Amino acid sequence: AEPGHEGLPDAERALTPRGIERTMMAARGLARYIDRPQVILTSPKTRAVQTAAIVGDVLDLVPQRLEALAAETPEPIAAALRERAEDEVLLVGHEPSMSRLVERLCGAGAGGGFIELKKAGAVMLEAPLRRDEGAGRGVLHWLLPPRALRMLANAE
Repeated sequence: AEPGHEGLPDAERALTPRGIERTMMAARGLARYIDRPQVILTSPKTRAVQTAAIVGDVLDLVPQRLEALAAETPEPIAAALRERAEDEVLLVGHEPSMSRLVERLCGAGAGGGFIELKKAGAVMLEAPLRRDEGAGRGVLHWLLPPRALRMLANAE
């Protein structure tokens, strides 16, 4: 992210050229590893919107803004996801709310702390979220740091 300064809220700080390049490589690696989701949902904050646009370009999807992804806690995010019809969703959000969301969906209590998502990292989680699905714990399938995603982008 660009350096912060007085008068520039953190939510408005943009990715640097290096950040854009590294995010593009991570997105290319992710695209080699996942099936195309039905939708990309992004926080309205600047860096998330930029990141989602990069991922969207690679996956040929136009991201949609979801205000709840700007929340500092996972509860509003989970509540907003319950209202969605899609089964395969790619989220672009912020720490620590994204890590806490994964932990909560996997059944961890408020203490959590076992997930650490790095900037431009990715996690694959299968969880019952919709209102018509029975309650259950999510299953964490994988967590890839951005370095691994960038390596996948360069793999033959």
